Amino acid sequence: MTKTLAEGGAPTASASAPAPAPAGPAAAGAAALRGVARTWPGGVTALAGADLELPRGAAVAVAGPNGSGKSTLLALLAGRLAPSAGSLTVLGLDPAHRRGRRALRRRVGYLPQEVALDPEMTGAETLALLAALHGVPRRRRRAQAAGLAAAWGLDEHLKRRVETYSGGLKRRLHLAGGEVHEPELLLLDEPTAGLDPAGRELVWRRVADHRARGATVVVATHDLDAAGRRCDLAVIVARGRVLAFASPASLLVAHSAPDLTAVYTRLTGAPPEPSNGGARRGGSRKAGRNGRALEAGDRAESGEAAARGENAP
Repeated sequence: MTKTLAEGGAPTASASAPAPAPAGPAAAGAAALRGVARTWPGGVTALAGADLELPRGAAVAVAGPNGSGKSTLLALLAGRLAPSAGSLTVLGLDPAHRRGRRALRRRVGYLPQEVALDPEMTGAETLALLAALHGVPRRRRRAQAAGLAAAWGLDEHLKRRVETYSGGLKRRLHLAGGEVHEPELLLLDEPTAGLDPAGRELVWRRVADHRARGATVVVATHDLDAAGRRCDLAVIVARGRVLAFASPASLLVAHSAPDLTAVYTRLTGAPPEPSNGGARRGGSRKAGRNGRALEAGDRAESGEAAARGENAP
């Protein structure tokens, strides 16, 4: 029997080439953006005219200063935001339509920066609920949760309430929850924030694991050293515009640079932010036991999101 990723797939330490893409209709890219823009009320442009083709089976780093549009790009790919202009296709679906967004829920894993967990639930209850929300068959939920807990070093903590977890353990549980349905497209927004060196290394090992099984992983990160070594492609954005999109090796050659940090600095005019922290560090948001705050993406079709016009059909 073939093991699922959560049940013990061997990690891959580096990213040398994307996994082979499937043949036939499924061989289309993971996502295609054509002139995609996102403007907030008041005229603030978060993303302006992005043109990107993300291949399947690749690890893609997205780097840029704070406020450059990284999080907006990931939210668009997840179908949590609708473009103000341009066209967007994700896994062959149009997330601008309600049917496309709903279909993507079971095929995309989206982990925003904020850790939104119910402090009154245990780790085991959290993973079980997220598995149910993502349509994992009941017979697989327990094994999947156990495998993810082992992969993220949470085995000894599953019976404890989340409110007793450290910030780093909350971050790990948050990340494990995004993998519970083994998504085809995994979107991680600064996943290493607030983690110690071992935790940051574990994040990149998990990125390699998902890439090895053929998934596409997009990581918004300030850790350009790791991104240059672990990712197939790098997107550099600033002020809402895509400044570069190529393999790290190609960017080094094109800019005669020793590393990706040097490329980033030349393009954006400033060095990247520290990669091990930030204002948001694995906190927990107060939520009721119904788990509505467990994942920020599950609020996409709520009244609050509709009022902001984020997901108009």
